[in-house]
Amino acid sequence: MKRAYHLLLAGEHPGAFGVARQMQREKLTSTIVSASTVIRGARKYGKEIGKPIRCLRGKPAKRLTHDTKAKRLAFSHESKRTNWSRVMFTDRKKFNFSYPGAKVKPVDPDLNPIENLWGLVASKVDAMGCKSFEDFKQAIRGELSSVRKEVLKKLVDSMPKRLGAVIELEGDKTKY
Repeated sequence: MKRAYHLLLAGEHPGAFGVARQMQREKLTSTIVSASTVIRGARKYGKEIGKPIRCLRGKPAKRLTHDTKAKRLAFSHESKRTNWSRVMFTDRKKFNFSYPGAKVKPVDPDLNPIENLWGLVASKVDAMGCKSFEDFKQAIRGELSSVRKEVLKKLVDSMPKRLGAVIELEGDKTKY
């Protein structure tokens, strides 16, 4: 599936299914093959030529707008000299209870370490499989109270590195 490999890398067609349609239009296949077939063939060809590819399923991560990047960059520059040990991190987190557990999605974890804490708590609470809203509330309280001070200190101490990463990436998303 040499052509599938090159079409996927070119990115002109929306995903593996778009590549399958294009290959059928080009009469390379008699029918529109499945996305799995396209991916499997492209991976195999990539291995054969020593240039393997990794195909990810799902929607691509939402990109930051130019305006958002500019605001993040300005915040990072302005905040470089902040003493982060004297800052109270907060957010407007809303927990949406969905039976049997809850999902908490971080909003902007690279500039707000509290989001990383919520992510840690959410994964533990979700694994508990709460059966009621009361169980859910107790699980959140229990997990928050069990977070070690070292974890919190590490999150706070990461702020200068977070800001530096945002500046280095000109406002774009970071590994945090």
